[in-house]
This record gives sequence, structure tokens and C-alpha cells, in this order.
Amino acid sequence: MRILISGGGTGGHIYPALAVATYLRDTYNADILYLGSDDGQETEVIPAAGFKLATVKAGKLQRFVSWRTVKGVARVPLGMVQAISIVREFHPDAAFTSGGYVAVPAGLAAKINGVPLLMHQQDVPPNLSNKLISPLAARISVAFADSIRYFSAEKTVHMGNPPRQEMLDIRSVPPEEARTRLGMRSDLPLLLVTGGSQGARALNQVVCKALPELLKHCQVLQISGKKLYNETQTLAESILAGADEETRQRYKLVPYMSEEMPLAIQAAQIVVCRSGASTLCELALLGKPSILVPLPPGIGASPQEANAAMFEREQAAECVLNDKMTPELLAERVAHMLTTPSYLQTMAEHARGLARPDATQVIAEAIVEIAQKSRGKTVKREAVNI
Repeated sequence: MRILISGGGTGGHIYPALAVATYLRDTYNADILYLGSDDGQETEVIPAAGFKLATVKAGKLQRFVSWRTVKGVARVPLGMVQAISIVREFHPDAAFTSGGYVAVPAGLAAKINGVPLLMHQQDVPPNLSNKLISPLAARISVAFADSIRYFSAEKTVHMGNPPRQEMLDIRSVPPEEARTRLGMRSDLPLLLVTGGSQGARALNQVVCKALPELLKHCQVLQISGKKLYNETQTLAESILAGADEETRQRYKLVPYMSEEMPLAIQAAQIVVCRSGASTLCELALLGKPSILVPLPPGIGASPQEANAAMFEREQAAECVLNDKMTPELLAERVAHMLTTPSYLQTMAEHARGLARPDATQVIAEAIVEIAQKSRGKTVKREAVNI
């Protein structure tokens, strides 16, 4: 059985696709080809995970009008031609896309080559890529039930978002042990702050300015993003210049976390972060209360604002819009949450209620089902890896 997997640009699209690819390889002995963009993070992540990678030029629509937008659009025709050729040569039995701008050439190439497609929608509202390819999909899976209304009811199913196996495994580690393994104090609550794989300058600045108040109540582990690390470190050091050593030891700044990210989330009492779909699904899986600061709209609406609003409506998180977040508000909300254990517990329970731990298996089996129909025979299940 041959399966084409595609999704790229950022970790939020790559890791769910990688989870599905791994399950298909390990459980069904599937031959996997990952189709990605030539300038996305998948160029490093996918080969490191042991999968074959083919890349195309994919056009990215920026969140603002710029020369990059023009160049991105100009890449689209070439990328589509490349994708059609790659799919024709690989001849997959089914295809799966997890979003990102590379999903468009991948989905179109699958359709032109007669390959059935399972399209996965992660955010609550569909982005432009998935709006374009959803009519081409044989089936559509959605991470959140709120997304079903955007697509054809006949072929859309709420399956959840595929978690990394590491996220499933980390549930067995007590938060206190996780804090110790991160080099933090086990007896103090931990506030985890992350702006995603690229970092978030505005969020970094707010957190640094709030440190004197935050560190009265908890430890802070801040993930700045690689490009923003130096400026964040300089700001944090200036803010804490007059603090005593014990207070300073409560703060830890790192540029990026990959393998340790599941450990960091499990260690946290509260997470302050953006509201990308993969992040929210991981918070739900681990039952973590959060303060969500969604990425503001660029061109068109912000899917992150819709994601955060849904989590807040379900009482699984608090949402503060990017331009409303201040150091004073952040410190006040964190202090309130940490001194109201019943509120934290309720938020954690509601977050867990949104989790789909079996999403990887469910989606993989749906892909196998459409592959079987394509091939006209049953695909043998080699092993089980849950």
C-alpha cells in the first residue's frame, strides 16, 4: 500500500501528518512518500524521521500584502506541475493532507491522477488552502466538531487532530517529575509561555515586563523562538536586574523546544500561548489550563481567534486578544488562576473533554479504507501501535 502524505510550512501542519505517516508505516507497513514545500520546516523534520521526502515550490499567501505575496503566487503553477509529476510517478493508493500551502498542489495532483484524498482540517474555520481543495476530497476529517458546518456533511467526520506519540506517552509522567527533568523546582507551579515554532515578539515583551509580578506566584519557562531569543534575553535581564538570586532562578528562557516540548507542557500548571489547532489539541490531551493570545488577523479573518473563542466558550481556556494583552492583565489573570484551584481544575476537565487521543488511529484507518476501495482489496494490518 502506497500513501502520499502532505502538509507543511510549520510544525503545526507537519507533526500531525508525521503522526499519521508513522502509524501507517508501523501498523500497515505502508510505503510513505511525504510531499512538502522546498522552503518549509518539513525539509528537516521529515528526513530526520526516516521518511522519503519530495518537495515542490508552493506559494504562500502572506498575512499582509508584500512582495513575498507576489513571489509566492508566482510559485504556484510550477509547484502544481511538479506535484502532478511526483504523484504520477509514485502512484499512491490514497493521499492525506494536513494543511499548509503545499496542500493545494498535493490535493490537485491527487485529483488529476485519480488518487482518493482525505483532507484534514485543523483550525475551526478552514483556511484558503483547504477551501480550495475540499471539493476534491473523498473524505474530510476535522479536528473540532465546530468545523463540520463548513464542509459537505456527507463526507465530513470529526476525528480529532493526530497527536505526536510523545504527547500520548508523557501523560504517564507526573508534573512534578516533569519539572525536575526540565531543571525547574518541583514544588512550585510552572507557567509555560510559548509563541509557537516562530516565536511571538509581542507576547515575549508582555511576559518579560510582567516577570516581577509573575515570579511572586510561580516559575516561568519562556520559549522565545530562535530569531527572537537575543532580544528577549536582553529585555528579561534588564527587567530582572534588581531582583534577588532566588527570584531570578525562577525564570528560564530558551529559544526553542522540540523533543522536550511534551515534557514542558506536562510540567506546566498554566500555559500562555497562541491558539493554533495543534497546540490546542495538545493542551486538551494533557488537560492543561491556558491563557490563549491568538495571532491577530492579517489578510482576512484570524483562524486562531476562532479557535480560542471556541475553547473559551467550552470553558477550557481564557482568551485575551493580542492587542488587549498587557503585563498587568497577564499577571492578574495568572495570579487569579493559581490562587483558585477549583477554577484551574474545572478548566483542565473541560480541556480534556475536547481531546481525541485516538485521532491518529482513526484518521489512519480512514485513509486505509479509501485506499482499499481504490485498490479493490483488503490491506493487511501488520501490528498495533497505540
